[in-house]
Amino acid sequence: MNENMRIGDQEREEAVRRLGEHYEAGRLTAEEHSERISQALQARTAADLAGLFADLPGEQQRADVRAEPPQRPPWASKGPFRKVPLPLLMALAALAVLLSVGCAVGGGHPPVLPLLLIVAAVVFVKKRRHA
Repeated sequence: MNENMRIGDQEREEAVRRLGEHYEAGRLTAEEHSERISQALQARTAADLAGLFADLPGEQQRADVRAEPPQRPPWASKGPFRKVPLPLLMALAALAVLLSVGCAVGGGHPPVLPLLLIVAAVVFVKKRRHA
């Protein structure tokens, strides 16, 4: 972001939230916190806000994290479903549950599919926790 670019309420609120985190961590005294909050609320440009965080740790890391594109968790990049979008998988799972319940209740078939779905869900959760 250009340092001379004007900022809006959203940026000011984000700065106030971040200052609160630094205050809770003990990096700012109550007086410094109050001073910086008032400066953040009166800031007009990105440079005004940047000065409030110049002596606080972690701000460079925060900017680096925002610049990186979101990544999938390691467990999501493995297996045959790694390229299938999550909402589609959820919709297919919901459809499978509805069909299996309907088959077991309405058709009188043994509930094999619901049991397989439960086993698959348990395996999925266990793998996710260990990753």
